[in-house]
Amino acid sequence: MKKISKLVLLLLIIAANMACNGKKTDTPEPVDDGLTEITPEQFKTNKMALGTAGPYTFSTVVECKGFVFAPSNVMSKVSPAMAGKVNTVGFKLGDRVQAGQVIATLSGNDFMELQQSFAEAAAAFTKAKVDYERAKGLWAENIGAEKDFLSAKSQYRAALASYQSLRSRIAALHLSAERIENGRMYTSYPVVAPIGGYLTKINAVIGQFVDMDSDIAEIVNVDALQLKLQVYESDVRKLRVGQQVLFVTSDHPGHELRARLSTIGKTVNPDTKTIDCVATVDKSAGVPLINDSYVQASVVVGSRQATALPTTAVQKLGSTYYIYVVQRRQGHSYMLKKIPVTIGASEKAYTEVRTPLPDKEIVVQGVETMQ
Repeated sequence: MKKISKLVLLLLIIAANMACNGKKTDTPEPVDDGLTEITPEQFKTNKMALGTAGPYTFSTVVECKGFVFAPSNVMSKVSPAMAGKVNTVGFKLGDRVQAGQVIATLSGNDFMELQQSFAEAAAAFTKAKVDYERAKGLWAENIGAEKDFLSAKSQYRAALASYQSLRSRIAALHLSAERIENGRMYTSYPVVAPIGGYLTKINAVIGQFVDMDSDIAEIVNVDALQLKLQVYESDVRKLRVGQQVLFVTSDHPGHELRARLSTIGKTVNPDTKTIDCVATVDKSAGVPLINDSYVQASVVVGSRQATALPTTAVQKLGSTYYIYVVQRRQGHSYMLKKIPVTIGASEKAYTEVRTPLPDKEIVVQGVETMQ
């Protein structure tokens, strides 16, 4: 009987110990409500980065559209000085030319007749000049008759006028008048570039007959292109000459360029209901512009400072925006707190945060992986 009682007592003690051990095993570890633990491995895998909020200058802008254009003094339509047949074309579309370079050469009967007429006029002028000088000397010595002196003077002036007129036409062809006077005729004459720039059009081929109204080529100096901006009438009163213009072109949509407002129009365009304004492009842009290309522009009319975070720090879930603040560090892990925020303006890579923020580190990159 005593043995049975001892056995029962032993079993009760063992059961009590097991019960105590079971209670310790079921008790959960304390956790921080609302916090998310990020391990070093997760931090590295998700390419996270920490930072803090700070002041950022946001610009107040007037949005507008427009296009690149060439002012009249940086664009040229090249026409021949006289009609003729195209002998050579020295450049191709898109080539850069310097002022004075030969774009094409022309020849023709009119050109040969001009040289002949000039050579004859030069000879006649030389003779008339000699006759005039001789008659003038005789008249001064009271030897020659007055009528002979006046006749020689008249012929000299007529020959001089004809000579100078034809010489000017020869000079317009960029040829040497002295060479023609000496009897060495040209077989063709050059058509030269009046300005430096890029050939945006070539309208002539070898063997084609062109007259003085034909445009052989078009040259645009792309280094002096400007912007023509179409601004709504309600926004024009905010503009001032000298304000900065930020713009992107259709061929370089990811490259922001800069310009300065140089002219504010005074007339409403009846077709677009906008006012045309002109901006001078910053020469250090580093991106070649294309004439007549479309641009999307913003004229900076003011600025203000506000607290901002990198846009990558803000996560949108539904209609609410959140950021993740490092509440504390636990070992090597980060304990993050998800905080709803109210945002304001966004510009470039920064977003305004209007909610007061704690003086703690914030996850500024990699929040898109958070839930």
